[in-house]
Amino acid sequence: MQHSIESRQRKLDTFFGRANAVKDDELKSDMARYGIVLVCGYVERCVEVIILDRLTTRAQPQVLQFIKTHFKKGTNYDCEAICQLLIRFDQGWSNAFRTTIEANEQWEASLTSAYAIRNSIAHGGEGNKGLPGVKAFYSDCKSIVAALIEATKK
Repeated sequence: MQHSIESRQRKLDTFFGRANAVKDDELKSDMARYGIVLVCGYVERCVEVIILDRLTTRAQPQVLQFIKTHFKKGTNYDCEAICQLLIRFDQGWSNAFRTTIEANEQWEASLTSAYAIRNSIAHGGEGNKGLPGVKAFYSDCKSIVAALIEATKK
């Protein structure tokens, strides 16, 4: 699990390094829009990886296969959606995650904003936070993923 998450983070870190080097403002704006899609995808895949990792030792193979199909439909995993997913598996996971998120309201606001911008872009909108804003969302999303890892340890 940790390797998969770190690999995704390295790819995003590399992307932001390349995007920051772009000089053309219009291209940089395009990179920011693409970056928001990558950040939301990072959260979605990390939620999947973490949940499947935690359930591997707790669930039968058929149950794991069913859960994998749940992740294929693609969900906007804002913090509330993550809590609702966690509660299906373990009330303690949901409670621990919610407690951490409530103590860090900025994280939740960042993830909600990231999805709003991504959805706007996907439906033809101009939504753009700029590259520094997208990087800030990414930083908060890494904190959310770390909180999810910690909450599901128990």
